[in-house]
Amino acid sequence: MKRKSPLKAYSWEFMLVGLLVVLWIIFEIKDSSRGRDVFNFARMMSGMSVYMLYSFMALGMALILGMGDIDISVGASATLSAAVMGVLYRSMTSGGMANGPAFAIAILACLATGCLCGFLNGFLITRFRELFPMIVTLGTMLFFRGFCYLFLGGETLKFENDATWALLKKLYNGSIEIGSVSFPTIILWFLGFAAVFYIFLHKMSGGRKLFAIGENRISSRCSGVNVDRFELLMFVVCGFMAAVSALFYIGCASATVRADAMQGYEMYAIAVAVLGGFSTSGGKGNIIGVVLSVLIFGVMKKGLGTLFGFSDSTVNLAVGIVLILASLLPNIVQYISHKKQLKKQQTDIQAFPSGKP
Repeated sequence: MKRKSPLKAYSWEFMLVGLLVVLWIIFEIKDSSRGRDVFNFARMMSGMSVYMLYSFMALGMALILGMGDIDISVGASATLSAAVMGVLYRSMTSGGMANGPAFAIAILACLATGCLCGFLNGFLITRFRELFPMIVTLGTMLFFRGFCYLFLGGETLKFENDATWALLKKLYNGSIEIGSVSFPTIILWFLGFAAVFYIFLHKMSGGRKLFAIGENRISSRCSGVNVDRFELLMFVVCGFMAAVSALFYIGCASATVRADAMQGYEMYAIAVAVLGGFSTSGGKGNIIGVVLSVLIFGVMKKGLGTLFGFSDSTVNLAVGIVLILASLLPNIVQYISHKKQLKKQQTDIQAFPSGKP
């Protein structure tokens, strides 16, 4: 098998780096023209926390897209995981259990709920192949969100004076000083998870299985891969990452739990993964692209909102345009390459009409 050259293999990631550099230059010029210093590396890093909340979901989504599937229920899965954590913690502490053990059990319950949601998605998709993954996860999204409203009884759980629960706020708001730059700990958590996913996808046999399933399920099955079991496991991992997002979101939301939390986060997770090089066609993608995509989204939202004063809806419009162009670019390049190849073949035929050189 002929190996791809490094330049060709990472050309998409190089394009993302170029896009990031262009955006940064544009925002720096705008910042300098106004005589301000609000857009610099230190300020950008310190304000990235809010843009990282869906980054963990994006890592899980990358696995699903790499197999040629999709999961639009991750936002609802995360909300249900947070609701289970909040209700269980309040129940245990009001029943006399110490805050520390109750908090640890509640966190485990949150992660387990995310895994269970992912398991349900994977089970339905692998057992009922005639149903499209988007339809299945649309149904589970509505189910998880509706169950969350019933579970919370329409109320918002608040833990304002609970020092133990406030640890989630510290998890989200924490930072590490490196030189003169303050790096939010959520970025370091994300990079740690991204490193694990990179090793799995690009350095281990599991990644080869995942991309092989995305390219051709039948061939993978004939090669001895237990496609259903592997696919089910990847959905469980995706649900787990949604629960991880829930932990950070609770810290961001002033330690409150609501049934309408994280609405639309699944769209951001999909957008980040797609811009990073993954797609529903499956069989391709790179975790490095997902990391770059998270940075691009953060820089765009920070720059357009802070420097240009655009509203959130306008910023989302700009992000959507970039995503559409990024999705179309590979197809446009492939189309141009195909046209050139056909033109070359026609030229060769005209040069040797008899078929002999």
